[in-house]
Amino acid sequence: MSYHTGIDMKIHFKLIREFLKRKLLGPIVFKTSRPDGPFRVGVKVDLVSTGSRQMRVLTWYPAISAAEAAAHKFENGLIGTAVLDAPPDDSWAPYPLIVYSPGLLAPADASVFYTENLASHGYVVMSPDHMDAGVRGLPFKDGGWKYVLRFFPRILWAIINRNSSDSVLILHGAHFKRTEFGLKYRPAEISRVLDLAGELNSAADSPVSGLIDCENVGLTGHSLGGFTSLLFGGMSLIPGGSNDEMLDLYRGCIADVDVCRTRSVHAMGDPFALKDERVKAVLAMAPPIFHGDIAHNASAIRIPLMLLAGDSARWEATLDKMVAVYAHARGPKHLVLIRDTDHFVICDYLLAIPLVRHIPLPMFRKHFPEKATVYKDYSSAFFNLYLKGNSGNSSILEQSTDPYVVDVRHSAEADD
Repeated sequence: MSYHTGIDMKIHFKLIREFLKRKLLGPIVFKTSRPDGPFRVGVKVDLVSTGSRQMRVLTWYPAISAAEAAAHKFENGLIGTAVLDAPPDDSWAPYPLIVYSPGLLAPADASVFYTENLASHGYVVMSPDHMDAGVRGLPFKDGGWKYVLRFFPRILWAIINRNSSDSVLILHGAHFKRTEFGLKYRPAEISRVLDLAGELNSAADSPVSGLIDCENVGLTGHSLGGFTSLLFGGMSLIPGGSNDEMLDLYRGCIADVDVCRTRSVHAMGDPFALKDERVKAVLAMAPPIFHGDIAHNASAIRIPLMLLAGDSARWEATLDKMVAVYAHARGPKHLVLIRDTDHFVICDYLLAIPLVRHIPLPMFRKHFPEKATVYKDYSSAFFNLYLKGNSGNSSILEQSTDPYVVDVRHSAEADD
């Protein structure tokens, strides 16, 4: 091989490498689904102390901003319509507060189209970076790979039986054991966000001073965030059955453990300790349910509840557990299933991650705008009805003509 041939090959290899790098890892400019409410949207970023770390909290709010103002580019590379630190629109203040708790590993800006849309309908929306946000390789931290190997047959069995909640729970078993289903940190972080809302609302120099109705709160969350939201909305933590071995979640498979028998719950001393009276409505998206006795604990939910999820039995949180929560909740309640939708459609931030475009999940990216519209329409109709008493679009809560809504169930009257 001649000297020049060697140089040519190196050049070709370099060009091929750069091409593959751009193709697989190159930047994506992803502009997510636009909000459809009457308000323009601003966003601000705060860092607050919680435990031993600084937690990022994003706040979306009704704003006054010029139509040509540059939209904020979030840390994950996603672009919506919100303008950073835009002047607030206080024409209809105070606005109800909605706290959004993202799913496991997801950041505060995991669902920008969803949080921006709620703000555009006249809400202040706050979302934290939970402790697990962006932690890569979580299943293999702290020796978790040993747990995964030990219970790998259970993971496969759960997948075969379309029990995706248990498969994910076991995959992240080391984390869920260490944090006791997230109870060691997620409730405290949501409480910190609620406290921050009060601080920002009362501080004279705060850009959202006087903008927030801190006593009229909606809680919403996805996946693990949805589960935690249910607890703040009143779902109790009363153990089911009498299996004493469930008291120690550090033995056996975590999928066999009742969350109500963890040390965190025992330390609370009250199965209703996480219920917050300021929370007037809960919208939980695809929440896994870790209770041993779902019926008993769900019957403690007396405030308006919506469960919103995809209809994919294999790629969504386990549907029968969500249906059980809906069946036994005793306040006004709604259950909405979105056609051909998996667990990740709500997370538009994933569409701004280069490698994700190559993930072959069947329903993740397909018809995203249409599915995003369902999330937007139902969340705004639900919170408008129960936080504002505005029934303008509430008819879709009873019957939908949207082709991407496969099932709507509702019971508008609270049970005695």
